[in-house]
Amino acid sequence: MHAILKLLRRYRGGPDFNRTYAESYYLGEQFKLSFQLPVCNPPKPPRAKIVNYPLEQENWFEDNYRFIAHQKYIPLHEAYWYFWPLIQTPFRGEQGDLCLNLILGKIETSQPTPKTAAELGQALLDQYNGYYNSPTVGDYALGSNTKIINEVEAHSAKRASPFTEEEKQELISLKMRNRGYPKITEYEVFNFNQIEWVRYTEVITGKMNKQYRYACLLKDGWYLLAKFTLSTNMSDNTKPWYKDAEAAIEPMMQQIKLQKLEQLPASDNLLAAP
Repeated sequence: MHAILKLLRRYRGGPDFNRTYAESYYLGEQFKLSFQLPVCNPPKPPRAKIVNYPLEQENWFEDNYRFIAHQKYIPLHEAYWYFWPLIQTPFRGEQGDLCLNLILGKIETSQPTPKTAAELGQALLDQYNGYYNSPTVGDYALGSNTKIINEVEAHSAKRASPFTEEEKQELISLKMRNRGYPKITEYEVFNFNQIEWVRYTEVITGKMNKQYRYACLLKDGWYLLAKFTLSTNMSDNTKPWYKDAEAAIEPMMQQIKLQKLEQLPASDNLLAAP
């Protein structure tokens, strides 16, 4: 039966919801994060993990965050699921993969502190758009879109016959598709396990990769982010595995739970006496 299923799907691997594992983390003094996810494929080597994250400790985020371009974050957990062709042959690796990163983030102090999921969504979009469209061009892709526009303007100015505005926009659009960061204008609010999550999508230009980001508000500008990254390797986004990977995201979100500690039984409370 399992072999027939693989033939129908036309790939091997991916998440198997019949084989799962459970973990939990404490986010400061008020929140418990727990989840049950499909086992990583290929298996993930066991390693020691941090389970308590002191959100209330002064300057803890500033002293410990990592960053990727526009986003500063604290990593919590990573899971991944690879998709392979039915028949393994030389020089032919995985078709693609789905990766989940659970992270802690914090809205910049220069931005208003969000009070609702919708305000969090707008703050995250403003942070993203503001970074890549910054008038200042710098390292780590800061002002990348501004750099592209400046390059086109400079090229046009050097020509004996400068570009028309329409030609400029066509060239800018072409360069944006290859190495720019399209402006994100939309987000949606979802409810999973009685928690409001905001969802928006980032497209990794030039790579046919896509990130579905789900964020929920914690407190004082802190938020929890579930980042699902769909990466194509020796395949593309029209294949069956890609559609199945996208379809697996919402069932996984249903298995991610965030609880207030005062709502937990005393035996499960981080602050409960031993």
